[in-house]
Amino acid sequence: MKIKIPPVFAELLRKRGICGVDSVNDFLFPKLKDLKHPKLMKNLEKASETIASYILSNRRIVIWGDYDVDGTTGTALLVNFFKECGKEVTWHIPNRLTEGYGLNLEWFVEQKRRSDMDDFLLITVDCGISNHQVIDGIQAIGGTVIVTDHHSIPRNGIPQCLILNPSQLDCGFSGDCLAGVGVAFYLASGIRGCLQCSTEGNEKVKNINLKHYLAFVALGTIADVVELTPTNRILVRGGLEVLPKTIFVGIKKLLSSCDIVSGEPTTEDIGYLIGPKINAAGRLGESSIVVELFTEQDPRKAKALAQKMSELNELRKEICSENLESILRNTSADMAHQDRCVIEYGDIHQGVAGIVASRLVDLYGFPAIVFAKKTSANGQSFFVGSARSTSGIDILEAISEHSDLITKFGGHKMAAGLTLEESAYENFKRLLTETLKEAQKKTLKKIVDQFDVSCPVKTLMSNECLEFFKYLEPFGPGNNQPVFQDNEAVIVDAKAVGREKEHLQLTIRGTYSNIKGIGFNLGTKINEVQAEPHRKLIYSPTKNRYRGTVSWQVRVTGL
Repeated sequence: MKIKIPPVFAELLRKRGICGVDSVNDFLFPKLKDLKHPKLMKNLEKASETIASYILSNRRIVIWGDYDVDGTTGTALLVNFFKECGKEVTWHIPNRLTEGYGLNLEWFVEQKRRSDMDDFLLITVDCGISNHQVIDGIQAIGGTVIVTDHHSIPRNGIPQCLILNPSQLDCGFSGDCLAGVGVAFYLASGIRGCLQCSTEGNEKVKNINLKHYLAFVALGTIADVVELTPTNRILVRGGLEVLPKTIFVGIKKLLSSCDIVSGEPTTEDIGYLIGPKINAAGRLGESSIVVELFTEQDPRKAKALAQKMSELNELRKEICSENLESILRNTSADMAHQDRCVIEYGDIHQGVAGIVASRLVDLYGFPAIVFAKKTSANGQSFFVGSARSTSGIDILEAISEHSDLITKFGGHKMAAGLTLEESAYENFKRLLTETLKEAQKKTLKKIVDQFDVSCPVKTLMSNECLEFFKYLEPFGPGNNQPVFQDNEAVIVDAKAVGREKEHLQLTIRGTYSNIKGIGFNLGTKINEVQAEPHRKLIYSPTKNRYRGTVSWQVRVTGL
């Protein structure tokens, strides 16, 4: 496909190393036919054959997904897929606050006690790679286990069962950074292939269009902030294409609750509007609502579930704000610079500790860990923490160096979770602080521009540029949303908005009409902008959705 590339975007592509006709075309127009073949995923063929045999013999299948957006979208993908194959499955999403992360043997023992579960198949989604003992226990009571995960391979090896995890170096998808929902999608593809080849396969299977399921892949991959490798770019672009015309009632109602009723959804819509609602349910211990919504076929019930998720997200925001304030009372920029990190605990809601840690990283620019203090059934105090890192610092590796002080931990380079006894906290904080200081000394800090390309707002916000902008999607790690600089912007009007006047609403002079802009957390600049309206702007184009209408504006990040 040929298309005229505006000069500003041609320069952007060059700066990002996307040169040559073939490379540019592959980037701008990713095609599903260029996806890797599912057979390249280690163990996928055997896993697909095993699952197909359980479907054809009508034996019980249990899906256990993680409580975050990646796990819930992946679980919903598989539940809907099995239903389309004519197979009803049992699914479970653990309660983050009472069951914790990963598999729970007690749940399976209770299920076996209450029902006939002498022979069942367990498929995990976005979890299980670290649950050696639990998986041994599940297999001991009659379960066959297939783990689908994407998290780092534990130092002590993998469980003794079928493993689908691209993090395995001998997997054909190693380096593709698939999200958990991406692995689930490939598994569905493999199962469909097995059923289509079987003489006993259901006739319905031949008509299953897997492209519809890419809607779940787009939601999970973007909201889980997974790197947009070429494979993920193809999957997510396909998902963005089907989202507006999704066949899943629950997704439709969720989009509507986010005021996304017209226009093509963007990665920003997922990251800032949709993803937080999905994640809020899990953070507040009600993640099952997500799978209920995404598998619901009754529009009225789906609308009520979407509304419940919106309410949970508002509650999550309130809790987050309160918890952040309580942590900030115990720390400061000077303390963060001295320690080169922030490690704090308090009366924190366990479900939002990760968000608070992320806010601290944004605020101070150093790795952060926030612990919620908990009390066990026997009255012992312990800490449950969420860690977030900065570029170049492997937080999981740093934490693992002190595993002797930790009850359990897991995650990846940029984010991790851990649990430790209260008595180990002070020693752990001291040692990890030293580890992070040393890690940052070894990291070469590069001075980078705040922007990608210089371009006047009025040029970039032209119809030609905005029409082309969608071809740069999806945005995320590996393809960050472009940031531009206008060297001679003119602010026609500016006012502070928000509950505490913390944001800056702008009107910027355009060619034929003025352009709206918003600067989040820039409200303190109001006097400065009004005194000198001619200035440089750092900005990105963004879609503004309000009461069913969609308009372009710019998000100002510097002025």
